Amino acid sequence: MKYFITSFLFFSAFASPIFAADLAINNAGFVPSNIWYSKDPFYAGEKIRIYTIIFNGSIYDLTGGVEFLDNGTPIGKTTFALANGGRVRDLWVDWKATAGRHIITAHLLNVVADGPNGKQAVTLPNSETGKSDRMVDLDPLAKAAEMKLQEAKAAEMKKQALGKVDDAVQSVNNNIPAPLKEGISLGTNALEAVRLSEAYSLRVAKENKEQEIEVIKAREQATLAEGKPKTVISATDAMLNTAEKPFAYVLLAVLTLGQYVFEWQVVFYGIILYIL
Repeated sequence: MKYFITSFLFFSAFASPIFAADLAINNAGFVPSNIWYSKDPFYAGEKIRIYTIIFNGSIYDLTGGVEFLDNGTPIGKTTFALANGGRVRDLWVDWKATAGRHIITAHLLNVVADGPNGKQAVTLPNSETGKSDRMVDLDPLAKAAEMKLQEAKAAEMKKQALGKVDDAVQSVNNNIPAPLKEGISLGTNALEAVRLSEAYSLRVAKENKEQEIEVIKAREQATLAEGKPKTVISATDAMLNTAEKPFAYVLLAVLTLGQYVFEWQVVFYGIILYIL
């Protein structure tokens, strides 16, 4: 008996129905704000059908129209005929979604009742739906594809531009006569040799001028070391202090600038191009 009960419980555990977790879906159930869509979510560029629903709980047959609006701007109309007695009907318009914020609404137009005195216009208390406030974005996949497409176009334009430049340079190079090419090459080489030679000469001259300034400084210090006050320094020494030394510094500055111009190719050829 004990064995039977154990076996029964074991097989019953496997024979019990197993239910999966609840399936979560959107766009179903009670109608939110009387406005719903053929698919949700949706993205910019997609064609969407916008729905609403009307009912007639009166004793009269009703006819009329429904206008749908996007941010207060009409996007479509439809008509209806609804019998009395609690009838319900869904209505819709097609709409192509665009990126941005959209407040979708709908309202009734020209509702007519088949009353006891024939056809006559009626006023309904619930003549407008609630607001469906949606922020529509681009489809992430479409956005990524568009970005890749733009990058490919930019790369292709860059490639074409570089190709045109290369073709232009090659065309100019092909149309230059050989003797002229040779002359340009020789002229460039000669100019480069002059640049290097002058740069070396200016460097040597600058070093000599620096040594000359050091000599002037040493001579000045020696004169002061003899014990002569500044007020009794000879006219020659005074002239050296007031003329030779400043002039030497001016020449040193000129030589330094010249050396900088000739030693740096960018500066040297930039100046020549500017002058030309």
